[in-house]
This record gives sequence, structure tokens and C-alpha cells, in this order.
Amino acid sequence: MDNVKKEQYDVFLLTKPPHNDRSELCLKLAARSGNARIYLAGDGVYHLLTGIEELPGFKIYACQQDLELRAIRVGERVIVPDDFYTAFVEDAMEHCRHAYTF
Repeated sequence: MDNVKKEQYDVFLLTKPPHNDRSELCLKLAARSGNARIYLAGDGVYHLLTGIEELPGFKIYACQQDLELRAIRVGERVIVPDDFYTAFVEDAMEHCRHAYTF
């Protein structure tokens, strides 16, 4: 049995655009978490235009294909995995304390 305890996160998949009620709920839950990872896909990548990566308490991941489709560039604090959905699933399966989708 593996005695090494893996760090646990609250993992969020956010596909809704800014100013959406579901997006606002997601960000409130993430802020309360204190240790969250937010995965932005679909219209969720528009949150990068609002400065979401500057908010404390969580890491931001973004889907490269969705960024390209919407002509959005990312800053240094945003992680863009080579395979976004594989990274999301691995995080959810191995490090997830709670998972949320919006």
C-alpha cells in the first residue's frame, strides 16, 4: 500500500462565459476552496479576458484548441497542457478532493 499522501485539490471544469450565473457560482466555490484548480474550456476561456489568473488561491488551466478558436492569448500564470482533457481527467482521478462542472 502506498503510504505517500497525494495533495488533494478541488477540481473545476468551467465552460460558461463570464457574467453567467453558473460561472459566478463556480468562482465563489473555487475562492472558498483555498486549493482549487480551474480548467477552462469552451466559452470558459473568455474568463482569461477578465483577469481570472490574477485571483489568489487556485491554478488556471486552459484548452489550447478553445484559446485558438477564440484568438485568446494567455499569460505566464496560465497552464496550457498538451492534452487538456487527459490532464483534467488525471487530476480528477488522482488529486481530486471534490469535482465540479459548470
